[in-house]
Amino acid sequence: MSVSHIKPHLRCLHSSGGDLGHAVAERAVERAAGTSDVTPAPVGPPVHVLVVHTGRPADLRWSADGTARRERFHAGEALINPAGWAARPRWRDDVELMLLGIDPVWLEKLAVEGGASGPVELAPHFHFTDPLLRLLLERLVDEYGSPGPADTLYAQSLVQAAAAVVLRLAGQGRAPGARAGGLSPRRLAEVVDFVHANLAGKVTLAELAAVAGVSESHFTRAFRESTGESPHRYVTLRRLDHARRQLTRTDRPIADIATESGFADQSHLTRTMRRYEGATPRMLRDGSA
Repeated sequence: MSVSHIKPHLRCLHSSGGDLGHAVAERAVERAAGTSDVTPAPVGPPVHVLVVHTGRPADLRWSADGTARRERFHAGEALINPAGWAARPRWRDDVELMLLGIDPVWLEKLAVEGGASGPVELAPHFHFTDPLLRLLLERLVDEYGSPGPADTLYAQSLVQAAAAVVLRLAGQGRAPGARAGGLSPRRLAEVVDFVHANLAGKVTLAELAAVAGVSESHFTRAFRESTGESPHRYVTLRRLDHARRQLTRTDRPIADIATESGFADQSHLTRTMRRYEGATPRMLRDGSA
């Protein structure tokens, strides 16, 4: 295990590291109070931190506004720690946690793009349940805990969705990207051209939004409105289309087709094709699909 990028006194099981830019997703273990070799910092981390408990029931003690508090956390129950806010949490037992650290400046920008009328005033939020938030964090940390490289575009979409939950809890009204209207035909065509020209490489949400001339949060909603698909799903399906054509029209090695189509390797292509189409590259090539 390595040290957490979000809270250095935690032991990190796996992490997105710097892949997401404005956020960090981790699965980590926090030792019971008094048993860790590393003392928690006296001030909170410089990012907003979402935490979801994943293991057996465990007691947490913390301080808020000078008042000592204690709650029993069960799997799926969460807390939000605003940037810089030190609650001095102390678990009775070792616990496994999913964490998402969000850059406050990026979250503020996201809120403004979504139509917020004032600054984001994120208050500490302890011991609550939000099934959507739990699902988003599970998928996000699993993306970085699975074999092979993570799909950054998919992970960025999950971060945006989790940020929307945070803004909802902060009382910011509409979720990011709540404006009406999709992309113009010209902008959509430019995005589609960009995707097809870069299938073999790493396509990010920031790049697609830049091509469309809009913010990342606005792009995600506008692209879905224009195409009926999320950016991640659209790119994945175009990669599968390219791979399918090569598999059925040529006798080139499957591994070469996989990397040319933007997949990490042959096994990555196989997993994705099975999930989306219920077939494997070998089945397509043999005509048994």
